[in-house]
Amino acid sequence: MPLIQRSVALMDSLTQNQKQAKKRNVAIFIHNGVEILDFAGPSEVFASTEGFNVYTVSLTKEPIISQGFIKITPTYSLADCPKPDILVLPGGQTGPFIENKPLIEWIKNTAAQAEVMLSVCTGAGLLAKAGLLDGKQATTFHSYIEPLQRATPKAEILANTRFVDNGQVITTAGVSAGIDGALHVVAKLKGQAVATQTARYMEYDKWKPEEGLIVKPSGKVAAENK
Repeated sequence: MPLIQRSVALMDSLTQNQKQAKKRNVAIFIHNGVEILDFAGPSEVFASTEGFNVYTVSLTKEPIISQGFIKITPTYSLADCPKPDILVLPGGQTGPFIENKPLIEWIKNTAAQAEVMLSVCTGAGLLAKAGLLDGKQATTFHSYIEPLQRATPKAEILANTRFVDNGQVITTAGVSAGIDGALHVVAKLKGQAVATQTARYMEYDKWKPEEGLIVKPSGKVAAENK
């Protein structure tokens, strides 16, 4: 191969490697009883947007069952999961996992380095157990608001709110609201135009970019449209 062709090939390879290196790791924690749309919605958003490397993680690599009839084999376990830049914690039957000490410790350790910790539905309970909602406003599935408030007295759990953005920690309401939360993360990290393009690809006509509540570092609301 002539020198010029080799140089061009090398540059192309370096460019491709740089693009791959810039991808953010999106780990989606799945567990027995996880709500289908809770994890599938954010999965679709991030997988449909350039710049994200999306994978599933669970306690082990053993298959899990979602809502009683869908068997899913996790890509990674907690032990070998690549470092997440974004961790998505879907809801569903989260009760047994809130008391799982290795999982909660892993969530705490992940939060120490991750850009975004995103919960959907009752997944907010995992953030709360890890102490990540203390002193913050948050939201969750409508029937879980009161139980979460009782379990997290240092937080303010809001009803009728599609998502709450506290900076690193972002919580959403139930089920389909995870799509809105993930699109908000895309807009936050890659710009509104990119998020709009993803929503259009998904034909998610319901999305309202301004919907939700964004909290400034001071604790004051920066934007709100419930």
